Amino acid sequence: MKPTVSQPYGPLSSFVDYFWTFDWPRSEAVGQVRTMKMFATGVSGILFQHHDGRPALGANGGCATSFLYGKRTRPSQTIFNGPFALTGVVFKPQGLGRLLNTQPVAINDGSVPLKDFSNDKIGERLLNARSQRERIALLDSYLRARVDRSGPEDLLVTESLCLIHDRIRSIRVPQLLKQLNVSERQFERRFVRAVGVSPHNYIRIARFRKALRLIKAHRFERLSDIAYDLNFVDQSHFIKDVKAFSGYTPGNLIETVRAGIELPCALILP
Repeated sequence: MKPTVSQPYGPLSSFVDYFWTFDWPRSEAVGQVRTMKMFATGVSGILFQHHDGRPALGANGGCATSFLYGKRTRPSQTIFNGPFALTGVVFKPQGLGRLLNTQPVAINDGSVPLKDFSNDKIGERLLNARSQRERIALLDSYLRARVDRSGPEDLLVTESLCLIHDRIRSIRVPQLLKQLNVSERQFERRFVRAVGVSPHNYIRIARFRKALRLIKAHRFERLSDIAYDLNFVDQSHFIKDVKAFSGYTPGNLIETVRAGIELPCALILP
């Protein structure tokens, strides 16, 4: 059971990484409260969630049906009881701030109802949509209408993000400063303004996410091998980051990730 992913096209692809949908069927949901664990992801997005037109996630359906979420820098969790459908957008690192003209740091580790960014009743239209495909089309149209009013791209930050993702096993902030020929103070200010987190924390979270992918793919059996592959100073630094970003010890994390269902926004625990 996996989410279905679709790519944006045209100008929107500069802001949106991908759209996704996921359905948790009634047969899997009978009589059991389940947990969705949110790890640090370093990404932001939009999520629409419902069951029969009502919120499905959180205690007593405590979440809004459609909301914008910021970059997670620490673990959290929510619960669900029963079937649900999810429709989501994952933004590129600068996409949130540029497309919705907001400061991404202001909603880190939090969420804002989508209606706060629009008066065109997008939440109601999503609720009334007849299929996941129609919801993706609505979100695509909603975001595409904002492209012409989007904020400027910080090209220096864009270049730094390319370097980070190309060299995630070895890159450090001092190397970025040298490569980009920029002062640490200026670089951090511009990076936080555009992305929402500091470059140091972004790198740490990106390496943690890489570790999750290696675990899920069964690339390594020993934790020390993962720490070595990702060029951590030592295993203790690896363990510290795993606990900070997932809430688990590395050994428990391996068992949980391999048994769970991975979504772009969370991990459904077994």
